Amino acid sequence: MPTPPRIPDVTGTVSIADTASVQVEVEGILGESFGAGRVDRGVLQAGFALVDRLFAGEHPGYLVCDMPFHDLRHSLDTTLVTARLIAGCRRAGSGAAGALSSEMAVLGVLLALLHDVGYLRKESEAAFVGPQFMAEHEARGADFAADWLRETTLAGYAPLATLIHATRLGADCNRLFAEHDVAAVALGRMLGSADLLSQIADHFYVERCYYHLYPELVLAGLDRRRLPDGREELLYRDAFDLVAKTRGFCEHVIAKRLRGAFGDVAHCLSIYFGGADPYADGIAGNLDRLSRMSVDGIGSLLGYEPATTTRDLAAVYHAPRPNADR
Repeated sequence: MPTPPRIPDVTGTVSIADTASVQVEVEGILGESFGAGRVDRGVLQAGFALVDRLFAGEHPGYLVCDMPFHDLRHSLDTTLVTARLIAGCRRAGSGAAGALSSEMAVLGVLLALLHDVGYLRKESEAAFVGPQFMAEHEARGADFAADWLRETTLAGYAPLATLIHATRLGADCNRLFAEHDVAAVALGRMLGSADLLSQIADHFYVERCYYHLYPELVLAGLDRRRLPDGREELLYRDAFDLVAKTRGFCEHVIAKRLRGAFGDVAHCLSIYFGGADPYADGIAGNLDRLSRMSVDGIGSLLGYEPATTTRDLAAVYHAPRPNADR
């Protein structure tokens, strides 16, 4: 297998492009939080090996990942954030989030690992591209995770794979969480938060939106919407327009979701890190850069196409770097 590129997490200490590196870090986090002997390392290792095979196209019946934004790197990053949230909430020791069992903690990590496998195409779906499953990928991922969990030591937790739906931006979390007990709700809030935080705190979030997310949205048909009267409304004219609207999206949609539906469990990251919060710092830095772009022009502050763990990308994902005056 080719050596993965080094893509540092927000702390600069873990390569989120390397499954083995993230696995070691997550095992250490959970071991420190619950005691190494209480963490089912076997099922954790099986989960990391599974997701590695899936995204590489080496799992029976599945094709290689063909997407650069929703790639292996994003799944590993979300998994790392989930583990840190679990540890921070446990250290805080308040509420259901602070009282999760080691089994629930391992489950949360596994659901984070598998939350985007619904984008991966089966061999029978070779005529499609991954983004075409964007509207249904959470349901596909939850079904896959439930089926896999039933064959593991966590078989009794398989019904909780539905918590993957918490990562759906349009999901009604009140309705979703009403089906679960307080521990599962706490886990769902951490999973949903981790999915968002891993994206918007990323050092190259703006570049990932421009070069990688916009083409995914176009291929999914989600750069536009159909109005009740049948007319079509264009949501994003181009990648520049997506970037220009990203700050408002982060401030009014994502921030509201983190504080509301997810109960602001993100604050546990500052507890985990002992006061500092590199994720909050990363988000603030990205929002500041987006603000400066609105004044100075997007092109003047936009870097080059960022690295991805997905190889052999279609040409649509390789847009030229824009002129500085855009």
